[in-house]
Amino acid sequence: MIDYFKAEWIKNRKVVILAIGLIFLALSSFIGLANFFLNYDVLIEEQMSRVLWGQLTFYNGQLLFPAMLAIFSGLIILPEFERKTLEMLRSNQASVKKMVLSKFLLALFLVSVIQAMLFAIYLLTLYLSQIPFQIEDLLLSLRATILSVIGSSSVLMIHSYLMAKTKNFAKSVGVAAIGSFSGFIFIMLGGFINQLFPYSQPMIGLRSRALNDMSFLEFMLFITVNSLFSFIFYWLTVKKLENNE
Repeated sequence: MIDYFKAEWIKNRKVVILAIGLIFLALSSFIGLANFFLNYDVLIEEQMSRVLWGQLTFYNGQLLFPAMLAIFSGLIILPEFERKTLEMLRSNQASVKKMVLSKFLLALFLVSVIQAMLFAIYLLTLYLSQIPFQIEDLLLSLRATILSVIGSSSVLMIHSYLMAKTKNFAKSVGVAAIGSFSGFIFIMLGGFINQLFPYSQPMIGLRSRALNDMSFLEFMLFITVNSLFSFIFYWLTVKKLENNE
């Protein structure tokens, strides 16, 4: 398994992928910070640090994040079809399961780097703006950052499957855009369905709307939903690549 991951690490254009992620992060952060500071005078001082986190992460998690994940998946999966790697894997009896899992882990690692940068932007904004905060607020944001990586797993695997099935980069990103828009609708409607919608999982992990920790039941539901989506679409991706003509 380690050899498969090393191979993915070497052959994928990590700098390009991270650069794209940073562009998405910069855009969503600009929108969120602008909205926060435009309403700065009406905010309650004791709540500022959590409101800042909510504004900074809502646009990141729900508006642009799914499209970024689709691009990550596309850049990692699509080259296999261009280089005839699948044919070589089949001829050498290599494991497609391990290859897909390695790609998934690489994508999660790159997402982790982007989300770590998001957390750094939050800390830097708190410091430069001298916004009062409590240590609980920082721990909440740190936990939410980690959960957002877990929440990205569903979308990453869904779009790995879409890329394996369609081999069409634009279609995959288009589906992600539709998913983001649908997530906004589910947020407005409220209710249980938003907790199950895969394109809402990163925002749920970021706690952008709730601005508090998950309850035990919410956490278990979050883990269950992401595990199920990840496993199902991992299995579908493997089957599609194994049967690819």
